[in-house]
Amino acid sequence: MNFLTPLRREEQLHCRRVSAISKLLADAAGMSAPEAATIAQSALLHDIGKSALPQRLFHTLNPLSQREQALLKAHTTIGKELLEGTESILSTASIVAYQHHEYLDGSGYWGLRGQEIHPHAKLITVVDMFDSLTFRKASWENDAVRSHLEQRAGTQLDAETVHLLLSNFEQVLGAGYSVNTHSGQNAHF
Repeated sequence: MNFLTPLRREEQLHCRRVSAISKLLADAAGMSAPEAATIAQSALLHDIGKSALPQRLFHTLNPLSQREQALLKAHTTIGKELLEGTESILSTASIVAYQHHEYLDGSGYWGLRGQEIHPHAKLITVVDMFDSLTFRKASWENDAVRSHLEQRAGTQLDAETVHLLLSNFEQVLGAGYSVNTHSGQNAHF
């Protein structure tokens, strides 16, 4: 296992988009400036555990083996451990790194449910899924993205966050495109 290999450009952009969109939603929800900043920082670091994984996991077009899937899943635990014991914002980032693949119904990586999931992780989980559907691998049409999120609202995803994202859909897309534009990446991946 490599230790802290810089994330690939695509992963860095993903983290930056998730951060920008999470901040936008935190502001739209009326959260305080310090809380919105904590959410943005936590979102920026949510995938830091991937920096300790073999980079070949991210370059293959073939389906991952069970062992490789387990390694990929471990990025949440690795991220938590890298950020654990830090002060203020980074301690919240540690929780988010661990919980950003958890779903309200317990079907996530570690089986956490509902109130066991930190509120910031709930928000970032929605944004992470949105980004994966729109800017990363899938590049779904907007209506399909909306439908996918709506179907999971209240069961897997925090319903308030989904509603907030969908109510601000154009601004959310704009925030994602802005990150890409300022990074020299104008199109979907």
